[in-house]
Amino acid sequence: MKKWQILLTSLCFTVAAMTALAAEAPAAGSTEKTAAIVLTDPTVNVKNLNDFYILKGSTYDKVTGLLQNLPSQTTGLVGSYYFRVDKNLVGDYFYHVKAYDTASHVLMGNYFVAKDESCAWKLQAGDDAALIYGNTEKLMDKVEVVVYPKKIPLGSYGIIRVHVPGMIPYDVKATSLNTKIADITEKMNIHPLQAGKTDLVIDVKIGDTVRTVTKTLTIVDEADRHGSESSHSGPGVGVGIGIGWGGGWHHHGGIGIGVGPWW
Repeated sequence: MKKWQILLTSLCFTVAAMTALAAEAPAAGSTEKTAAIVLTDPTVNVKNLNDFYILKGSTYDKVTGLLQNLPSQTTGLVGSYYFRVDKNLVGDYFYHVKAYDTASHVLMGNYFVAKDESCAWKLQAGDDAALIYGNTEKLMDKVEVVVYPKKIPLGSYGIIRVHVPGMIPYDVKATSLNTKIADITEKMNIHPLQAGKTDLVIDVKIGDTVRTVTKTLTIVDEADRHGSESSHSGPGVGVGIGIGWGGGWHHHGGIGIGVGPWW
C-alpha cells in the first residue's frame, strides 16, 4: 500500500473515533440537575432554646401529640425525630411546629397547628399548604375582608384584601350587585363606572368552608373627589393579582417549607 493511502486510512479511523466520542459526550450547554436543598436545625448548638421554643408542658404535649396521632403517611414522620414549637403564634392563631431527624437534624416536617386544635396544616416545598387534620370552620372566623378605599374616584380603582392567618391558601370570588356603578376585573380590582353606590358580595373559601361577606362602596366623580375622604389614585397591592379559577374563583396565599415569617 502506498504511503498516501496509509495516511488517508489512518485519518478516516481518527475521524470516526472522534465522532463516536462526541456522540457519547453530554451536549454542549447541558446542565446537571440541581441538588435538592436540605434544611437542617439551625438551633443544634443554641443553649437557651427556652427563649425561642416551647419544649415541654401542656401546650407542647397538646400540639405535638396531635401530630404524632396522625398517620405517618400524612405527616411524613417516621423513625426517630424531635419537635421545635415556636413560642410566637402565627397570625395569633397557629403554632408553628418543625420536626427534625434526631441523628442528622434534617427537617422532616413543617406544620401549622391551630391553637384551638380545630385544624393542622403541612407546609410543603413548591406546593400549597395541605390540610391534614380537622376543618376550617373556626379558621374562617379569623379571616378579615377589607375593601379599600370605601369611596373610589372615577378613573381610579379599588382593591379587595383578604387577611388569613399564616397565609393559608384560599380562594376568593367577588361580585358587584350593580354592575352599572362598578364591576370586578379579571385581576379582582374594583373598576368604577359611574357615580353611585353598590354592594359587593365576596366569597372566601378555605378547604371546604365558604364564608360570604358584603361590603358597601361609593363611586364619586371628579367634582366630589375634594369633598370625599382621602383616596389613592392607584393602590399598588391587593388580593387581585392571581390566577382565575373556574366559576370566578381566584386562588391566593400558599406557603412553602422554606418561607417565613408568616405574620
